Amino acid sequence: MGSPTQQHKTWTKIVTTTATSPSATTTTYTCSTDPTLIPLEALSAAFASEFIYWSKPLTHAQLQTLIQNSLCLSLYHEQELVGFARLITDQLTFAYLTDVYVLPAHQGKGLARFMMACLDEIVSEWDEHLRRLLLFTRDAEAAKLYKHTLRAQDVRETGTGKLICMERVGGGNTFKAPDH
Repeated sequence: MGSPTQQHKTWTKIVTTTATSPSATTTTYTCSTDPTLIPLEALSAAFASEFIYWSKPLTHAQLQTLIQNSLCLSLYHEQELVGFARLITDQLTFAYLTDVYVLPAHQGKGLARFMMACLDEIVSEWDEHLRRLLLFTRDAEAAKLYKHTLRAQDVRETGTGKLICMERVGGGNTFKAPDH
């Protein structure tokens, strides 16, 4: 969240792939919380793609607002934006995780797990005061990832039976409720 005193964090992951040839290749990925590095054109293209099915295209001004009011983790290969996640948060007591993706060409390399481990490092610093980190997913594999990396639990499995999830659906929602 755009505070000038906030220190941005950066992590690096080296992925080694072995092809059928005798030589292995290594690829370096960087995850950063620095919002000034985020290329708006690439983020806009991702949000407009069918791959990011939950999003609609946003203008650069709207993306700037989104970035300024969130803590963003951006994943880069060289200087290309290949993954993204953002927390809507006060950076102390509450966080809502949304817009998590890794582009298809970079999937299968443990990069989503890497991004969530980076995110967990940040959120763990807030543990003393953190009341809740929330996220929504329709993907069972993603739920397993969040459970493993963020220690997130399906509220149906917590046993408290006290959390009521409610929503107000706005025009930016790409999911349509079934007609009854």
